[in-house]
Amino acid sequence: MRISKIKLVNWKNFLKAEVNLQYRVFIVGPNASGKSNFLDAIRFLRDIVKQGGGLQEAVQIRDGISKIRCVAARKNSDISISIIVNDATDTPAWEYDLTFNQTGGGISELRAIVKREFLKNLKNGKIYIKRPYDNKESDYQLEFTFLEQASINESFREFVDFLGEISYLHLIPQLVRDPKSFLKTSKGEDYYGRDFLERVRLMNKKTAKAYLTKIEKALHIALPNLKELIFTTDELGVPHFEATFSQWRPQGVKHQEKHFSDGTLRLIGLLWALQDGSKPILLEEPELSLHSAIVMQLPDIIYKLQKKKYSKRQVILTTHSHEILNNKGIAPEEVLLITVDGKEGSKISESIKFNEIRTYMQSDVPLGDFIFSKTAPKNAAQLSLFD
Repeated sequence: MRISKIKLVNWKNFLKAEVNLQYRVFIVGPNASGKSNFLDAIRFLRDIVKQGGGLQEAVQIRDGISKIRCVAARKNSDISISIIVNDATDTPAWEYDLTFNQTGGGISELRAIVKREFLKNLKNGKIYIKRPYDNKESDYQLEFTFLEQASINESFREFVDFLGEISYLHLIPQLVRDPKSFLKTSKGEDYYGRDFLERVRLMNKKTAKAYLTKIEKALHIALPNLKELIFTTDELGVPHFEATFSQWRPQGVKHQEKHFSDGTLRLIGLLWALQDGSKPILLEEPELSLHSAIVMQLPDIIYKLQKKKYSKRQVILTTHSHEILNNKGIAPEEVLLITVDGKEGSKISESIKFNEIRTYMQSDVPLGDFIFSKTAPKNAAQLSLFD
């Protein structure tokens, strides 16, 4: 299953946005243009349905409605997220729309409130959610989506489970090395690295070994002196990755993850996450800390892992990397380009819709050159003159 279309209204950087999403999606744009915020709209829906989540929690961890709402919003202050989800045969199966705002103020606590919630099965035409019902629902009832209510969502659990299994990766090596660091908070995000080793420990041993075998093969290429990568626990039961590197000693030298480079840790986390699950995965700048020769291969790695899974997995990532976008296997419809309008917020478009893209493709100019000509700051050259 995958998200095939998303529409946003008044969501953070985006006053309005509507784009199609392929199985691979590469999101490109200037700094602070909204790449991460675009991914966060999908995470927001996931946070509503996950255990311990819900609409109020999803809004609270983003510091409230005022921080979510686009600053360019004028007459209409409602925030909307709408998606189309395709099934395993890539046929449109579900349409969901959530529109929300806030109620309260003064001495009352500000609470998120549902203005519209709609869910339709596109294959049989059945409407499962259509709220509010004749405006008779109380404000308290509207503080909760039907997605998060187990007593109501049983008949559309397939859709709820799909959202709940969306994963997110922005692995921070420091958190893998020291899970108890000051960066750990109760609102920490899965796969930042905070719980990575523990998640591996709790996984089915046969599955974990299969994942690790593939990762070890990749690391043999990326790290020529690597002899072996294993997952183990120490005498206190603390889980660790342990790598053996060849050197002048016959047995080599062993290092645990706290001694791995940032690039090694990020590559292990990336390869693990791409194998772990069948629902969409959201990646933040996977090129960070990796050698450009490895970065160039990331689109191919993603494609090959997608092909090998029993259910093709959607991968949506943000990037600033020329090396990634110059990969000749990337199609223009897979690239979403964010541009910035100071008055109307950010705009996001499929690169295939730019007329110039066809000229670039016909002339065999790398796609990345076109994309970055659209996103580079106009006066970037002046930075070298900055004093």
